[in-house]
Amino acid sequence: MAVNSRLYLSFALISLLMIETLFLGNSFSLQWHSPKLMYQVSAYLVPVKLVLTGLALWWLSGMLLTGWRKYARVVFASLAVIHISMLTWVCLAYLFLDFAPQAKQYRLQGNIAVYTADPGAMGRAYHYFSYVCRNDYGFYQLTPISRLNWLGEFEFTEQHGELVITGSAAGTEPIRLAIAQYQCS
Repeated sequence: MAVNSRLYLSFALISLLMIETLFLGNSFSLQWHSPKLMYQVSAYLVPVKLVLTGLALWWLSGMLLTGWRKYARVVFASLAVIHISMLTWVCLAYLFLDFAPQAKQYRLQGNIAVYTADPGAMGRAYHYFSYVCRNDYGFYQLTPISRLNWLGEFEFTEQHGELVITGSAAGTEPIRLAIAQYQCS
């Protein structure tokens, strides 16, 4: 492979992967099938991004360059090292700190999706309820319904234009949220 094409491919790989990691959310912000699937895809893409960034850095390190390319290589190699260190920490967190099972925090029933954000001892836990609309190709759009404080174990159903959330603890009143205004076009 010619030096110029390998150089530009390395620059493009480092830039694209860094932008995706920092700014685009789960899996290039695709919203296909379900939020849980997109989270799982993004979790499995972390090692792939780590390998591709390492490959781009390896390509850059083996080139003899002059002029502006020499300085650009230093900038992009620095970005790649920062990106590799971030992705390494994320991979280690998935392996040893039990981050990967976060997919269990996503629930989908009918057109209602629930994401439970539980930061542990660092903050309050919330349940985010959203209405899911899908198109013919499987892509979805989430419309927020409500954010509720931690409910513990709960069940939810959609009944007569209402979202009924029932806690499993004895003596808890069901929470009813109007969802008649949420419709898919």
